[in-house]
Amino acid sequence: MFFGSFRYALDDKGRLVIPAKLRGECGLTLFALRGFEHCLSLYPAKNFESLVAQLKQMDFMQPENRPFVRLALASVIELTIDDHGRIQLPVETQQHYGFQKNMTILGVQDHLEIWDTETWTAYEKQAQAGFDTFKPSGVKK
Repeated sequence: MFFGSFRYALDDKGRLVIPAKLRGECGLTLFALRGFEHCLSLYPAKNFESLVAQLKQMDFMQPENRPFVRLALASVIELTIDDHGRIQLPVETQQHYGFQKNMTILGVQDHLEIWDTETWTAYEKQAQAGFDTFKPSGVKK
């Protein structure tokens, strides 16, 4: 399981270090796709397979399901962790998510999230306001 928050800088070549603490569960390949609230989600291969299995459960013949399935799968890029523990983020991906230099990497159960630190800080501030009064919905059994 992934957890924790880490701050790193995106280098001039668009490479980002995956924290050593998290790399052990990642393997060498990560599947990146559109995340929620304007972040990039990274899944190790086995967890990505589980996500795809969940998407397959969505009836594609139902018009309300198609946009989510299409957008999620169309956004997937395969990333390889290099010998220095870094991934190379394509320029188009950096631009789409507004990634600047300062990045925040979150461990979120079965995946990692990559946020531009400024975007994460704004989201965290907003989410913090409701943290103490949070009531879960859709809890898995």
